Amino acid sequence: MHENRMFETHHMKRNTTLAVLVGALVIVIAACSTGPEPTATVAPTRTPAPTISPDLPAAIPADSEVDRETAMKLGIDLHRQLWATRPTSNYKFGFQWTVGEFAYQRANVEVRVLKGDISEVLWADNAVKTDGTEPDGFVVPDEPDINDYYSIDGLFKVISAAIDSGPGRVSLGFDSVFGFPTNVSIEFAPGSEQKDVAFFAAQLVPIAGPPE
Repeated sequence: MHENRMFETHHMKRNTTLAVLVGALVIVIAACSTGPEPTATVAPTRTPAPTISPDLPAAIPADSEVDRETAMKLGIDLHRQLWATRPTSNYKFGFQWTVGEFAYQRANVEVRVLKGDISEVLWADNAVKTDGTEPDGFVVPDEPDINDYYSIDGLFKVISAAIDSGPGRVSLGFDSVFGFPTNVSIEFAPGSEQKDVAFFAAQLVPIAGPPE
């Protein structure tokens, strides 16, 4: 607990400006004029943004015209920059895909990352791996397939690729302290070759690991 508190306190000292810009951009996204799909919701996160200094330049000039896709990409980039200020690349977090054919594909897992790369993925204690819809003889894997999961940097890439593929509806939530995506739903039109992207991520904490 003490290690995590130090991690968060140190991080907050380094990211005040980025947090302000993110907060300002969320306001801009919410105020974007209506237009064609995709519809977008970019959700702020669990801690309030700092008060915006009157001397700080605006994230987006007041007289600029920004479409929703551009605003979404700006929001993603700003949160990616906030994530880049973290003091360590050794961490773990809880994760759940909310799309998938079978229950085990949507089960809660713990993703462990060392030096920015996934080292291990484990079933969470509360993972629900079956729901009775599995075919006869179906066997749930003993462990999650590490290839089905991503580090936080990988999740940013997944989100960006999906946005570039022309989704019909987008909802994005980010952690206000560390900037990582927490609640994502990207839906494509029925019949699209693109697969929907939807997940939850939470409880990110540093872990012991090799020096970076």
